[in-house]
Amino acid sequence: MDMSINHDELEAMSGLLHIQQLAYLRGIRPYMDVKTRITGIKRRISYQSISEQLYIEPHQGIKSQNFSRDQVRRAVYGLVRAGLIEVQSEGMQLILKCLLASTDYSVRNKAAINPPQKATTKSHEELIENIRFSEDETLKADIANTQKAAIPLIKDNYIYLLQRFDHFWLMYPEKKSRERAFEIFQKINPDEHLLQTMLQALDSQIKSRKTKEAHGEWVPAWKFPANWLSQKCWEDEIRIELKPEKRNEKCRTSTGTAHDPFWNPEAEDSASTGEDEYQQDNVVSMQRYRQAD
Repeated sequence: MDMSINHDELEAMSGLLHIQQLAYLRGIRPYMDVKTRITGIKRRISYQSISEQLYIEPHQGIKSQNFSRDQVRRAVYGLVRAGLIEVQSEGMQLILKCLLASTDYSVRNKAAINPPQKATTKSHEELIENIRFSEDETLKADIANTQKAAIPLIKDNYIYLLQRFDHFWLMYPEKKSRERAFEIFQKINPDEHLLQTMLQALDSQIKSRKTKEAHGEWVPAWKFPANWLSQKCWEDEIRIELKPEKRNEKCRTSTGTAHDPFWNPEAEDSASTGEDEYQQDNVVSMQRYRQAD
């Protein structure tokens, strides 16, 4: 694939670190869509792919060299500060916009060097007609460009949706089937207000589950993100009903008097009465014994 670097890009790269210049020339610019100046949608890129493009193979007298993902990330943000690119997404996939690159239309309409032709003599009327035709074509091209610029690109909407989905995905506890969840998210196509409503409802649900788990209550497993979105679970009503804790009655100490189940008060009274009569009989017997002496 042919690539053309314009004067503005060269000026912006002047004085940058070599890794920043190579990251732009080797890892970003060749994969740019010339119509939209966006890299990463038609042909995906990542910090890892840029790092692979910067790999230096070992040769005689030259050592191999690898660049880490952190080094590449710092180089990319150096290009952002230089005004060469703009980061539009780095969550699900890395999407960059080359701000200074030339578009396909401008490249096609640059003045080309034509091969020498035979000298021809044209009349004054033909020259005037050619000038009028050229002016009409230029005016039509300007009108067409103005109308196209007024219509927002679908891919730009895709980028905004991807950024909003990243907020939801980072917050959702159960991270499964991301691609399916993003498909449902695209169908919903939430605006900023609906996105805030969804995130606030999700935050409330997370806090509610944590409260119930802290009190030892059972909570169901989280739904898959795609199911949560398709069923509009952000509209569910949140109820927190905490069951009272059961007290351990076995640990209570009884303050009442001990009760003997085999104790009979009537039997105790009769026994005490018999004992008194026995003592009185003994007293009478002793008196009679003394009188006899």
